[in-house]
Amino acid sequence: MSLLYPEFLWALLLNIVPIFIHLFNLQKHETIYFSDVSLLKSIEQKTKRKSQLKNILLLISRILLVSFLVIAFCFPYKKGDQLDTFKDLNKVGIYIDNSFSMSRNHQNQTLLESVKDDAIKLIDNLSEKTKFVLTTNNKKNNKQYFINNHEIKREIINLKPTAQILTISEALEIQHEQLNQESLNSFWFTDLQENTLDLDKIKDKSSIKNINILQYTSSSNENISIDSVWFSKSNRSINSKENLNVKVTNHSDVEVEFQAKLNINNTEVLNQTFKKIMPKESIKVKFDYSITKEGIKSGLISLSNPPNNDLLFDDQYFFSYLLNDDFKIVNIHQGKNKENKSIETLFKSVEKTNYKNLDINNGFTNQDLNAELIILNELKKIDKRTINLLLSSSKRKSILIFPSLNENIDYQDLYKVLGIKNSELTNLKLDLEVESIDLSFFENIFSNYNENLDLPYFNSHLKIQNLNNPINYLNFSNGDPLLSRYSFKNNDFYFFTSNLNRDFSNLSQHALFVPILLRIKEKSANDITSQISINKLEDFNIKGIIEQNGKVKITNNLSEPTFSFFPLISTNSGSSSLFIKEEIETTGHYYIYNNDSLVNGFSVNNPKSESKMVFATPKEFNSELDNLDLNEQIHYWDIKESKYPSIIKNKNNNLEYWMYFIFLSLICLILEIIIIRKST
Repeated sequence: MSLLYPEFLWALLLNIVPIFIHLFNLQKHETIYFSDVSLLKSIEQKTKRKSQLKNILLLISRILLVSFLVIAFCFPYKKGDQLDTFKDLNKVGIYIDNSFSMSRNHQNQTLLESVKDDAIKLIDNLSEKTKFVLTTNNKKNNKQYFINNHEIKREIINLKPTAQILTISEALEIQHEQLNQESLNSFWFTDLQENTLDLDKIKDKSSIKNINILQYTSSSNENISIDSVWFSKSNRSINSKENLNVKVTNHSDVEVEFQAKLNINNTEVLNQTFKKIMPKESIKVKFDYSITKEGIKSGLISLSNPPNNDLLFDDQYFFSYLLNDDFKIVNIHQGKNKENKSIETLFKSVEKTNYKNLDINNGFTNQDLNAELIILNELKKIDKRTINLLLSSSKRKSILIFPSLNENIDYQDLYKVLGIKNSELTNLKLDLEVESIDLSFFENIFSNYNENLDLPYFNSHLKIQNLNNPINYLNFSNGDPLLSRYSFKNNDFYFFTSNLNRDFSNLSQHALFVPILLRIKEKSANDITSQISINKLEDFNIKGIIEQNGKVKITNNLSEPTFSFFPLISTNSGSSSLFIKEEIETTGHYYIYNNDSLVNGFSVNNPKSESKMVFATPKEFNSELDNLDLNEQIHYWDIKESKYPSIIKNKNNNLEYWMYFIFLSLICLILEIIIIRKST
């Protein structure tokens, strides 16, 4: 006889209770003396023997009652004969998909719990000498060596859902490494969600000997999720109306009514709204609020008890942003440039804007570039040192470039960063092409196209050849771009192919000059700067140079943290990178302290790829196996149709005894009642 859950045998210690009761009943009683007790002696001896026998019988029945109940909960069974097909399985790989989608319910238990039961049946039907490797979505917990059946059962029982996701090719590669590059038999337990299906990306098909994929499905695949959060406008300010947008998607086939709640810094902002959403529809939920204090703002959007919801991991969305009362702009020029006056006049008139001119001939430092928007105004050379300082002085910034239209400019280092092959100066008077205007960028500036629209002219510009595809906001009438946006390492480069010099254009005097620069300023402001998916955690960059001397700490709460760690730190060109990738395993808000002073914060969310309730069908999966010629190596089993590999069907090969032990415990209970009644 074997036990499916032998770890419950610890409950046999409960037999201490009836033993204690028995010993308590044996305590000495007070003796009363009589003048003549000769007539009572025979009665005393009989009563004493009867009482002792009763106590012993009660002790035995109670011990047996407790023992039988404990053994019943250990699920005793007798192993059937080992199946000949699997008698040579001395090394086996098991992959259990413990992603959040496996937390859906089916027949009063989650899919993950069903998987655990079947995986343990598989292990119990194999030889005691079989060695295993267990692969889960928790990559760092996957052991790189074989373990025995007791160890793997313990790990399976303690397995919890995780935000991590593995595709089929990734799981295969990880398990192949665990199996020391051996091509062995494996059993995979998963729901085959669509976002994990990448059979075509398997690098080495010869590494697969025999994989049995068991697909688990739920009777209900309904879900409502928060997909993203963003502000209508990029720049944040104190005591002004903020418009926060939340995208909510209904993945179910029925209409859902839900309540969405907004909470910022626990009680600084509280807001809620009720909405209805149609089947398979996405809607935008809006929250309007204002902030009265600057600093780090930690926000939480949550859905309150929505019906038709099988998954809960995507019902919360964490975001945070830094609210400063000052927007910094640095205009870097070379010598005297009269066009600086128009830029300075514009930005010094904008409220809560700190504007500064900087002559490159006088030199500059990393501290000078501590700004959200940096303008490079007609520089003849933009070298590697300048670019490194621009990219490293802060986590994110925007660089606006008005190039010099001189024959001998040197922008090769800049072009390498932006993916520009080369440029050529063109001296040709051109107007702007009306239809090239990107209305999404110039929102509320151009409501529609108008053929009679007055646009600025340009006498010269740089004709650019791009290796990549930047976003073009404005084009000349000949199709060449005037204003394009390039992205590099989280920084935005706004590149004008002409400049503000009045010999080359009338842009600085044109009515379009102000809205273009203000829109670039708005796009340069920090929006929601930290909505990091937990599966995409990388180094976190902060301004300035700091060293890890035991005083830089990251916590998960401002007042009463339950989790904290001291991150590894690297410094480069005036900024510091904090290594957080392997440290954080749960969602929420995190705060960075240096010498007990709060310096920054960020938010971590679960990945949203599993919110969509789309799974492979048996026909689709088997067809894909046929197309890739993998049907001899990978075998599919549809658990919905009760199709299992024969090695897992222990109900047909094993005799289950737990019910007999329940009957025995009931018999012991009845005997105890009879003994007590007969002795009274």
